[in-house]
Amino acid sequence: MVNRRIASVILVAILALTPLLPALAEESSTGTITISMTTQAIIEIELSPTNWDIGPVEPDKLYKTNPEKTWCTMSNRGNCIVNTYIKGEDAEWVDNPSQKWTLSDDGSNGEDEYALWYWIGYVSDDYVPIIGYSTGKGAGFYSNLVIDQQKQFGLKLLTPTSFHGDREMKTTITISAVAA
Repeated sequence: MVNRRIASVILVAILALTPLLPALAEESSTGTITISMTTQAIIEIELSPTNWDIGPVEPDKLYKTNPEKTWCTMSNRGNCIVNTYIKGEDAEWVDNPSQKWTLSDDGSNGEDEYALWYWIGYVSDDYVPIIGYSTGKGAGFYSNLVIDQQKQFGLKLLTPTSFHGDREMKTTITISAVAA
């Protein structure tokens, strides 16, 4: 009967320790977890400077940014490679926006028609006309601009051959970006 008691105590001890064995085994094993995520492309370009204040202009005269070909710096501040596009608009009289200078689509000027160009070194050593687009992104500008990459460009303006004086005219150049 003593042997049965000893056997029962040993059996109770074994049964009591059995739940702890897997826990002890877990502490010494390792495993890995793989987490897969999808992020959104963040498209962000930065331009500096963002204003070209020419001051008083005369008819049929060329004006260039200073420095001529490196005046503006465009930086890719997003998290993906981007392609950029450029387009211009008609210039409007600040006091009466219905009075306009039409943006030329071929780089020539005329009465109340002006021309804009940009210069970027990889295209050629020449300026390229900026034209207006009623829809869409505009003309291709810099392609495959990588994250934190910077590119520089300059602008050139040719005023209309004739216009009414003493007006403040404003226009906008839009540079947009899409993921490459």
